[in-house]
Amino acid sequence: KKCPKSTPLWLCYANLEIEAKEYSRARSLLETARMKIQKDPELWLAAINVEEKARNKKVVKQIIAKALQECPGAGILWAHAIATDPAPARKSRSYDALKRCSDDPHVFISVAKLFWLDGKQRKARNWFNRAITVRPNLGDAWAWFYRFEKDQQRKSKIQRVLKKCIEAEPSHGARWCAVSKKVENEGSKTEAILKLVEETLPRDVFEV
Repeated sequence: KKCPKSTPLWLCYANLEIEAKEYSRARSLLETARMKIQKDPELWLAAINVEEKARNKKVVKQIIAKALQECPGAGILWAHAIATDPAPARKSRSYDALKRCSDDPHVFISVAKLFWLDGKQRKARNWFNRAITVRPNLGDAWAWFYRFEKDQQRKSKIQRVLKKCIEAEPSHGARWCAVSKKVENEGSKTEAILKLVEETLPRDVFEV
């Protein structure tokens, strides 16, 4: 009541309901939040997450469409849309995403993953480099880049990413923060966090 415009508070409240599998309550909370805070990509992403947890695939598609309509420049939403699309449709969706978000690291990561799966390592590496260049504090980008280089099994490339990540000292990203903010990881160095985050990444690069 006292902080109706605080996105983090709404997300925290909704996440508690999601953890308790009270999806209807979480859905209602996020609808209220979006009325009070319009055009907020994080609230839309949370709404998508509710329906994914509830396994409402048709509703997920509907919410993604509404989210992109309200927040057409939100790369994090475009990246999620690419991930949830059937494989044949991802390339087309990535073109649309790049038109709308020409400098968003989340979109760059998705494009890198597409080239990675196509076996085009050089192009994938270029897109990962774009992601860490445009947003060096995004830990999730570093974790995926590190996973990519480990997959290529080239020690010099792996060490290069590790070194650059340590220099950048990232502190943002959903996956990064989920690991770095754990009590047991308090005070851990960047290298340790990077390796821990990489271990949490799904084997399917487009798993949401």
